[in-house]
Amino acid sequence: MKKVFIVSSILFLLMCSFYFAYNFLLKEEQSDKKENIIKAIEKNVISQESEKKLQKMAKILDLEVASIYLDEKEGKIRYYNLKSGGFWMMSFDGSFKKKIVSDEFIDLKEVNWNENGDKALLKIGDSYYIYNFEEREKIIKKTKALNWLNFGEEIVYAFTDPKSGKKTINTANQDGTNWNEVAEIKNDNLVMQVIPRSSKTAFWIRPDALIESDMTIVSAGGLGLEKKGDLKYGVDYLWSPEGQGFLRSYVSEKGGNNLILEYCESRDFKCTNLDFPTIASKCAWFKDGKHLICAQGKNLADAKIMPNDYLDGKFVSDDLFWKINIESGKKEQIVQQKDMEESVDATNLLFSSKEDFLFFINKKDGGKLFRISI
Repeated sequence: MKKVFIVSSILFLLMCSFYFAYNFLLKEEQSDKKENIIKAIEKNVISQESEKKLQKMAKILDLEVASIYLDEKEGKIRYYNLKSGGFWMMSFDGSFKKKIVSDEFIDLKEVNWNENGDKALLKIGDSYYIYNFEEREKIIKKTKALNWLNFGEEIVYAFTDPKSGKKTINTANQDGTNWNEVAEIKNDNLVMQVIPRSSKTAFWIRPDALIESDMTIVSAGGLGLEKKGDLKYGVDYLWSPEGQGFLRSYVSEKGGNNLILEYCESRDFKCTNLDFPTIASKCAWFKDGKHLICAQGKNLADAKIMPNDYLDGKFVSDDLFWKINIESGKKEQIVQQKDMEESVDATNLLFSSKEDFLFFINKKDGGKLFRISI
């Protein structure tokens, strides 16, 4: 009996030892392994995010968007999601996304934000909506061209009388009141651009290498029109941050593809050839008004008529990015070919407030959002 007790005790001790080893040693080892795996995953995620942040050029939103607005107070980007609809907000690196407005718009072609980002002009089909984010108010203007005027207090737009066919430039309050016909025009297929730090808006005929045109400026209240510069074919413009000058692109001859980019002083219209063939709308100004970054297609020779082929979708640009000093003419490539994981056709170029990032929408892949570290 005594032997049986001793044997049983030994077996019990062995079982206890095994139980202890399993529950404490083995489980601890498994726990360590699990913790190490979690750490490895976290480290990999962090390293991937860090690598993304260190990339010279990175895709930060893998879906199609309309033009963006930088909310500097929130440190976020606002955009309209062309795939699922609604207005969204996201962080500069794309790690945070949040829907802020659920409204959806069919056939949305353009979003033009006001300076404060609380209103936008939405081009839907052949009409424009004035969209108020706070009140969800929508005012419709059927026109080919419309933009803000007088620091966003008014609008300026083209109007074609359905009965007479008469085409005019008009101004009005945002709600359509205080309407004023400013002048009669021959072509209502216009581009409009607010002149920075002024109550004025500039407009010109949509760039066309077969049509000669210049720039016209309308003042607040439609009190007067001012012509700028001489007639050029395929002309396009981009005003500097202080409104003291602008870029002007055009082609040297009717129906040609030889693009010329100039910087022009607004006051005396003295222009300097920057010796950099691209379209003005494919550039972005630094705050100092002396430097800019432009996207230039390395395949420009493939285009027959510019900018017509580009605007009509017959030519897709394969862009490189350059920093240009308008005073010295010095040019510096800011993204090397080896740092570009995919080909891009940059539109809607926009700097962050600190000018440490340049954002753009890639026309080549349907409108996905990219960021370049400056």
